[in-house]
Amino acid sequence: MHDDDDMTTKAVENNSKAEALAQLKDLAFETLLNHPGCDYVDWQNLLVEECAGELIEAYGSNPFEVLEKLSKLWETPYHDRRSNLEYRFREWAEAFATEMSVQMYRYLIKKIHR
Repeated sequence: MHDDDDMTTKAVENNSKAEALAQLKDLAFETLLNHPGCDYVDWQNLLVEECAGELIEAYGSNPFEVLEKLSKLWETPYHDRRSNLEYRFREWAEAFATEMSVQMYRYLIKKIHR
């Protein structure tokens, strides 16, 4: 019975980590969208400043591990549910390089979801 409890606890922890990572990815995308022209260093710094709790929940509290995982996240695909497009975070940053490109994105999203 004790082994079953351990397995249940681990399953809950894994599910919680997966949810935390999904939330972090959404916040990481929104950070790019809300900060046109953001490069990797800007994005990383903004996430550390604005999403520290979510970073700790998803990646733990070791700053070296967090920064390493953010580096990997930068190259990870993200599926934007609003546009139904999927690109790596780095590519989203390129797409949102200017205020005008972000405005066009927001305009198209409004048109899609009318």
